[in-house]
Amino acid sequence: RVQGVVVLAVVIDEQGRVVQVAVRASLGLGLDERAVDAVRKWRFRPATRNGRPVQTTAIIEVSFHLL
Repeated sequence: RVQGVVVLAVVIDEQGRVVQVAVRASLGLGLDERAVDAVRKWRFRPATRNGRPVQTTAIIEVSFHLL
């Protein structure tokens, strides 16, 4: 049983979809892949510049805890 945080760097497009994901801090044991799969399903409110949606990057931490 493993717990901890997977840190992901993501690129979010103008529609709020995750288009690229890179693992910055890994836990291994398949948890990295689960974190990437989960974040790819998320939708965000796009960043805006001068009132227009733009592509942006973000760092996301996905925590895994034992219950």
